[in-house]
Amino acid sequence: MLAASHDRTAAHDARPAEASRLSWPRPPQDRNPPPMPASAPRTPPAPRMLIIGSFVQAHCWYMDRLPHSDESQLASRFAQEAGGKGLAVAIGCHRLGTQVALALAVGADAAGRALVELLHAQGIGTGLVQSFDGHSGHGAGLIDAAGHTLISVHPGANARIAEVLSQPAAQRALRTASLVYAQLEVPAASVAQALQAAHRLGIATVLNPSPWQALPPALLAAAEILVVNRVEAGALLGGGPGECADTARLLAWLERRLPAFWADWPGRWLVVTLGEHGCRAYGRDGSRHAEAAHPVCQPQPIGAGDAFSAGLCHGLAAGLAMPHALALANACGALAASRAGILDALPQRHEVDHLLTPAT
Repeated sequence: MLAASHDRTAAHDARPAEASRLSWPRPPQDRNPPPMPASAPRTPPAPRMLIIGSFVQAHCWYMDRLPHSDESQLASRFAQEAGGKGLAVAIGCHRLGTQVALALAVGADAAGRALVELLHAQGIGTGLVQSFDGHSGHGAGLIDAAGHTLISVHPGANARIAEVLSQPAAQRALRTASLVYAQLEVPAASVAQALQAAHRLGIATVLNPSPWQALPPALLAAAEILVVNRVEAGALLGGGPGECADTARLLAWLERRLPAFWADWPGRWLVVTLGEHGCRAYGRDGSRHAEAAHPVCQPQPIGAGDAFSAGLCHGLAAGLAMPHALALANACGALAASRAGILDALPQRHEVDHLLTPAT
């Protein structure tokens, strides 16, 4: 499992106190650096991220409405493609300009082999992608005409992510990262150890606790930023379905619950996605940031949350303040929701910039 490096810790402790945890580590300065040509632009390095990934071969059925319990429904359309929260976030960040190190466990099956080829085609390195006996992760999604979903995931090879994270290459990727992202399509214990190692190094940690499960205290304490949807927010803060059904009621309930939550959780930001109602970011310091949803016709929500997470992580890793990172994330989620598919729907950086550019 990933272990913190004493050398990196010492380097972190030596940084100026005012330096942000999300800033890119500066290389050692030459005592007599050569002068830069006047015409040479100073391009900042692309942010680096380690993503605790997951691969799920997605099977999606589209229908007018979701079936009731014990009811069969005919689907109007079927699609399958590579998915998984960690995979989608990795490709989303890569398209935005992040240098991505993707830790991934796949099965020794056709889906796993096709996934490696896909990563090569996307330009993402596979040095931390490891194949194991058995099948890859698989998921089933039902999507109705309004964009509501029912999703089930079987982890398959994702359950062996700890063996990937124990490799020296994964430890090197951790030491050079400015942010580590994780989700829970892989074992929570493995995620906790990875985030704890990053936390000891002063590296920003982002956790999307999805699929939802009760979070072990060690995992929660190692997450600096939590990204949840409305249902996960209710579960995280101890609410029931009633608090999550209505957005205004949910937001008022969150405000009442947050003081007790901050007392139990040492993190810095709680980010809540609200679908057609935009998103909110709540800071430990009492700050609040909100982004209204971009209009989307006939939303396709599968993968929109991962596009949102990719935008948020890229922005924070690049040194953006939370309001700007939240706007970037909101735009990424809207663009993905406006398109069919999972990976194909993830936006390129120029598309996000265009959406965020005010009309003249």
